[in-house]
Amino acid sequence: MKKITTDFYEINEKDNIAIILFKNDVFSLLSNRDDSDLLFETLNDLKIDTKIKALLIINEPDCFGEKNYDRFLSKIMLSETTSDISEITNFSDKKSRFREINTLNRFVEYIANYNKLCFTVLSGCIVTPFFGLALATDIRYATPETFFSLAHNKYGIHPSGGLPYFLVHELGYNKAIELMFCENISSKKALELSLINKIVPNEDYLESVINDIEKITKFPISSLTSTKKLCSVVRKSLTDYLESDRA
Repeated sequence: MKKITTDFYEINEKDNIAIILFKNDVFSLLSNRDDSDLLFETLNDLKIDTKIKALLIINEPDCFGEKNYDRFLSKIMLSETTSDISEITNFSDKKSRFREINTLNRFVEYIANYNKLCFTVLSGCIVTPFFGLALATDIRYATPETFFSLAHNKYGIHPSGGLPYFLVHELGYNKAIELMFCENISSKKALELSLINKIVPNEDYLESVINDIEKITKFPISSLTSTKKLCSVVRKSLTDYLESDRA
């Protein structure tokens, strides 16, 4: 596979691992149909590539963070959105919001049901939508300074990216709903809750994670895919959940 570079991401191959690096403003990627369709086309190609046994998703530290989230929402929300008694958030650009939510949901479901193992290393601030997306992957790592921001609360919008679904499945209803109203969750706290598998040092983290992945992907592809397929049975209701999560 040749290296693929766009304004929003880079995809490269190392041995039998496809590495997807997200960069810059990923919210613009979600609301841009041509760019997002190209990403799905590439993922489909990797799905049938017999050399590739796993996906590794990584991000530049500011990519999934509050600044990009705020910049995107400020463009599409009305200056006066919700009051304390309103249950509706008003958007000036409903089409962009609709594309963002639906592309995000498509990506969440796609990764959750991908036929190959999906790993992620999270860096920096991770806001609500990409917190949910991260939980759709199979094995998760984070750098020490990584934290999860439940920033949707301050905008009065619903928690997207399937986050409530995954947190309830991972932690149970009571703990999940408690966390949904936290301001931030540190990588240390996420590790304690088993929301991530390991905290990796910033230095040479990619080499360390790839070594871990190669210990798993040494097994036959038939074992890898069948194991993921059987474990994913517990997520059968994800499609129904995402159908109800519309802008």
